[in-house]
Amino acid sequence: MIPPVNVLGMRLEDALRLCRAQGMAEPAIIATHAPRGQRSEGSLRVIRVREGEWTVSSFMDDTPKE
Repeated sequence: MIPPVNVLGMRLEDALRLCRAQGMAEPAIIATHAPRGQRSEGSLRVIRVREGEWTVSSFMDDTPKE
């Protein structure tokens, strides 16, 4: 079921918490990354929502420190 609220761009843990609070079944989570490699830092955010499936990707939360 597609969530009644827009979870696109939300951190995965926040989006899942919201769906649980609404009594929705948890979707299958598909992680994706850029062709050049996966980032180990940052947080997973929802980038696509399909029936029963969310695609997530890693995004930097802070400005990199120099």
